[in-house]
Amino acid sequence: MKSMFLDRGKDFFEILSFEKEKWPDFYFEYVKNAPAAFSLYHKKMGLNEEKIRDRLLSFERRFLDRCYQSISELAPYEYETARKVVQLSKEKNLDLSRIRIYVVGALNFDSAYKLDENRIFVDILSLFERGFSELPELVIGKFE
Repeated sequence: MKSMFLDRGKDFFEILSFEKEKWPDFYFEYVKNAPAAFSLYHKKMGLNEEKIRDRLLSFERRFLDRCYQSISELAPYEYETARKVVQLSKEKNLDLSRIRIYVVGALNFDSAYKLDENRIFVDILSLFERGFSELPELVIGKFE
């Protein structure tokens, strides 16, 4: 059931091992792990390289540290989300084999984006601010 999740949230926090001025360099390498998803995300948000760079440099290290320290609290909500997506798939005839939920560190604009009919992009930074418990409803809302 969890195979629908592609959780790369922890990978994002390697950014903390770099000096702040290097965060954009790290991010542009990081997004290469899911280039299609990030490309759609950047396009939907109207972001170019300069806007991305400015956004990353506006983050406070303390915020990223708090989010990283809390990331282990996300797992039960991922399970609950997967369970609810399975239930919804029966009602809406969704093809579970095609559904992908990307959990990533992104640019903290919004918690969840629907990239296309089968893919949801969840920004761990924004989700952390909202509360991880919101994950099931956010994802289900994108499929309804």
